[in-house]
Amino acid sequence: MSKYRMEACGINVTSSTSNFQTCSTVVVMESILNSLQFNSALELFLKTLVLTHLSDHYSVCIIRGVQEDVRLEFPRAAVTLALEEFNTSRSFEALLVSSINAGCEGFLVMEDALFPFLDRFRSAHEAAYFRASNKRIIAVTRLGAPERERLLQQDTLEVTPNILLVTPNISFGTVDLYTTHLSAVEPRGITANLGLIEQISVKKEMGLLADSVKIFPDKLSNMQGRRVRLSTLPYPPCAVANEVPFGQGNARSTVPANYSLQADGTELLMILELCRRHNCTLEIELVANSEWGQVYPNGSSDGLIGSLIDRRSDVAVAAIYRWYNWYKYVTMSAYTGRSGISCLVPRPRLLPFWQTPFLSFPASLWLMVCVSFCVGTTAVFITERARQYVRPPCGTSGERYKLPDAIFFMLSLYVEQSVPLPNDTMAGTILLSFLLFGGFMVGNSYAGALASVMTIPRYEKSIDTRADFVASGMKWSGPTVAWMNSLLMAEQPELVTIRNSYEVHDDDTLARFSHTRRDMGYVHERLQYGSYALESFIDINATRLLQPLKEDVFWEQIITACSKTWPLMGFYDDLILRVQQNGILRYWELGSVIRNMGLEIQRNLANARVHDADHEPVKLLIAHFLGVFFILFVGLTLAMVTFIIELLVYRTNAGIVGQVET
Repeated sequence: MSKYRMEACGINVTSSTSNFQTCSTVVVMESILNSLQFNSALELFLKTLVLTHLSDHYSVCIIRGVQEDVRLEFPRAAVTLALEEFNTSRSFEALLVSSINAGCEGFLVMEDALFPFLDRFRSAHEAAYFRASNKRIIAVTRLGAPERERLLQQDTLEVTPNILLVTPNISFGTVDLYTTHLSAVEPRGITANLGLIEQISVKKEMGLLADSVKIFPDKLSNMQGRRVRLSTLPYPPCAVANEVPFGQGNARSTVPANYSLQADGTELLMILELCRRHNCTLEIELVANSEWGQVYPNGSSDGLIGSLIDRRSDVAVAAIYRWYNWYKYVTMSAYTGRSGISCLVPRPRLLPFWQTPFLSFPASLWLMVCVSFCVGTTAVFITERARQYVRPPCGTSGERYKLPDAIFFMLSLYVEQSVPLPNDTMAGTILLSFLLFGGFMVGNSYAGALASVMTIPRYEKSIDTRADFVASGMKWSGPTVAWMNSLLMAEQPELVTIRNSYEVHDDDTLARFSHTRRDMGYVHERLQYGSYALESFIDINATRLLQPLKEDVFWEQIITACSKTWPLMGFYDDLILRVQQNGILRYWELGSVIRNMGLEIQRNLANARVHDADHEPVKLLIAHFLGVFFILFVGLTLAMVTFIIELLVYRTNAGIVGQVET
């Protein structure tokens, strides 16, 4: 014991050994008593902090070490985790995940458990399905040099701005309250420091804080240029990021580069507005291969979702939908727009003029005309044969009625030519009368329809609805399978067929297909205010060859995929709702389309089904008679071939007869 401590007992340094032992006992007892009083006051102070600043949360999680005992009466649900209950760090993280899923938004962490908790804070929240944006942490810790250095190196501090460090000092009977101060550093990243909020005496002041003391100061209203990391891909008009000379853009790359980025598009403008309000710097990562990405069975991932899972970014935008297979890994914001996913199909072409004679009737009517022609021909043939049997022709000059005679008789009726109408039998008269009337109706109907066909252009059958698309048997395609995430659980037969007919090709192949193939459709989406968002392989020439369906194949809500621990989540949702209710998104969408896509592509698709000029009557041209010439050419060709065959047969037979006679 030091001389200072012995003099405090009221004895001389050279006193007896018994007096020395008595004084030591008194000092120990006083130390124990002071420690108990301080611990009691500290426990009361912690209880006050928890009741005052964590009572708004659904539940509170208390995490303590092996030798620590915390007993707090709390009106909300509370979960207590003790480190001695776990043999491995994995089991601790698993129970921490269970606690978070139970609704823990506030955390009281004791000294021995602080660093194990911070080490697993992000991974535990990423594994949990419960999401809360207003997390608060009250941690009891000694801030010695090693603890301070280790604490400031924690990357968790960037996502936990609402953290309060309670540092007890038994010697002076005080408690120091610290919080973290985050600031941006160059070229990238952040640095953390500790700032003293208040020092109070838990004995004298009974742990009461002045109303002016902010235990959890606002660190998000002014982020002092700290970063917001975003991953995206080029997808106008939703997301566009172009390289510009260094210092001239409104964003920068996530890795140091000698250029800046000019961010544009409806979703990036939303993030830029958030950064303007909160004084933060937008850092953009353009993902490789420009894909939304997916999570593979072995746990690896790529694309936008891979950037979030690997913690390379805080948010991801590019017309991302509420995909259920993403929900496990991200937090989804309020919807930033509605998207109708549809298909671009080939525009119907003008039918060739050689088909003109056959376009007067549809196929079903042509079938009925053929059936009636065959029936009429058979009836005329049988009737005429019967008439010749009942009333044989006079003399020997009468020839037997043949089938070609009946065929030409029916053809004459259909083309409104004069035909002989024998009336010597009642049955024949009745039959020929009705056949004459039927031929008259068919001939006049055909003539009227032919006049319409020859003066008004006719097009191929148009694919207008998803039912038409399914019936056509066409495939449709895109550069990524992510488009089908929304249909993975579809059960409607049409949607299942459409999902199974989807193919994935690279951009170069799709660009070639869009100009050459007429048996394939191409995925696209129509945004909330009518603009078309297209993949990069759809160029202005392709929009002159394609047209959208009249209805959506399916529709989705566009959201922003965010990290589960992103602290600005609540502010971002509030901004989205304000932008939506004020109609600002409509202005952003139109402006982005004009700047990044041009209105000609939009007009081409919007007016793809407008053929008003083509539907007006036109003057007859020589091309309109190509069908007639085609029929004439076919007839002449068949007649010539038949004549040659008959001539060969005749000469062959004549040669055989001459040889026999010889």
